Amino acid sequence: MLIEDRLEKIKKIIQENKSVSIETLVARTGVSKDTVRRDLIRLEQDNIIKRTHGGAVVNNRDALIFDYKARSGTLNPVKESIAEQAARLINDNTSVIFDASTTVESVIRQLGDRPVRAITNSLTNASQLAKNKACEVKLLPGTLHKEQLFLFGGETIQKLAEYHVDYVLLGIFAISEKGVFIHTEEEGLVKRQMVLQGTKVIALADHTKINTTGFFKVCDLSQIDVLITDSRPDDNFMKALKEHDVELILTTTLT
Repeated sequence: MLIEDRLEKIKKIIQENKSVSIETLVARTGVSKDTVRRDLIRLEQDNIIKRTHGGAVVNNRDALIFDYKARSGTLNPVKESIAEQAARLINDNTSVIFDASTTVESVIRQLGDRPVRAITNSLTNASQLAKNKACEVKLLPGTLHKEQLFLFGGETIQKLAEYHVDYVLLGIFAISEKGVFIHTEEEGLVKRQMVLQGTKVIALADHTKINTTGFFKVCDLSQIDVLITDSRPDDNFMKALKEHDVELILTTTLT
């Protein structure tokens, strides 16, 4: 397991359980106690967790969520391959909701100067979309999340409900047979409304997000039309995708 994948897994385990022992992390990751201790030191240095005697706890409610700059640098090659495949699904002269994820930001770069009508709640994504002279950009209103640079709240949700678009591009924090999940309710409610406004909902998730969960449920698996990921999920999840009529696209088929 790559160190980036292991750190992501450890963060999610701690988030789900609020506190966890080193022995549990060893069992869940398959590495030595010394490796786990080094990983916890690194996460603590980044103010993501707090080490305790024999384990670790969540630092605060948003402790396991990187700020935008940190998230944008995570698993870049994988994000770009997922984004490339997603861009292929978007037809010209269509309407698209772009959520606030960094993987969706990568899709915007892949679209280049193609003509689309864009709606987003992300300041960063709006800035990227503005570079496309053929793109009409609508920035949703709301309260600004100063670290993650997205807009949320009742205003955001109310305005979203006025649109009906061809595509929704949804960056995934966690997905399982039980549905799509995220770490905070405020962003989850916005994503939930986005899902309702699209003819085709395209979910973008690297392999570390599959068979995981989060604090707040965005939607059921059946509300996703396409899932793009970089590695084939296990048989149980594949069965769930088939049962809910979710099309699976693997970026590994591009190589």
